[in-house]
Amino acid sequence: MATPEQIPSDLTLEIETNLSPEAFLAASRNFFGFVEEIAASVDAGEKMEWQVKVREGSNLLALDPVGAAAHQNFQHVFTRAREATNRLLVGDVEGANLTERALGFIKGLSQITDRGKRSTFVRLWIERKPLDLKGTIAASIQEHWRSDYHDFGTIEGRLEAIQDSAGLQLRVRDNLFNALVKCVLPDHMLAGAFTSFRKRVEISGLVHYRSNGTPISIAVERLEPLPDDDELPSYSDVRGILAA
Repeated sequence: MATPEQIPSDLTLEIETNLSPEAFLAASRNFFGFVEEIAASVDAGEKMEWQVKVREGSNLLALDPVGAAAHQNFQHVFTRAREATNRLLVGDVEGANLTERALGFIKGLSQITDRGKRSTFVRLWIERKPLDLKGTIAASIQEHWRSDYHDFGTIEGRLEAIQDSAGLQLRVRDNLFNALVKCVLPDHMLAGAFTSFRKRVEISGLVHYRSNGTPISIAVERLEPLPDDDELPSYSDVRGILAA
């Protein structure tokens, strides 16, 4: 096991030596995905970039901030990652306040600790303080997902990002919960999504909700642009209508 002096960055994954290639790739993929998903959820106004560091002769895989983003933005990522992981270690999936994708990534890391007949050591170092991941995290997330439900509904918010990963997706910040909702988009609706980028939209379809009613994702069936605030009638306009 590593000591704090051996940790090369403020975000480091320590994994057991002699892992199979499949397990090593799964660990690195889930670690990178977990960090990037948390960074994407931090409303910093600047894209945060990372570089990979591998300590020679060790089992340490690290991410180091690079680029022009402010130091405080990276600090938010460290804080959220630490708080969320601590919540998950005590079974508080709701309190972790992570996106479905982030939960999936740390669930994958947790599952690596419980493979085969013996446990595998996986430790997450955040600002050079260790958090030992356990298989109970994956179990808690899986149980939490079982309590989720689906229903047809409508989400209104600002279209903030479009991605082409595991199918066409877009993300909308839901006005009610101030949460990013993943939207699975059919190919024929892509052009309409691009014209509505960074605008307010109303999206309808089959919504996947958490047990507390927070929307997680939606299979889009309809996307309608909404007028921006400066296009809405002013107070004086409405007052004139009512007077008439």
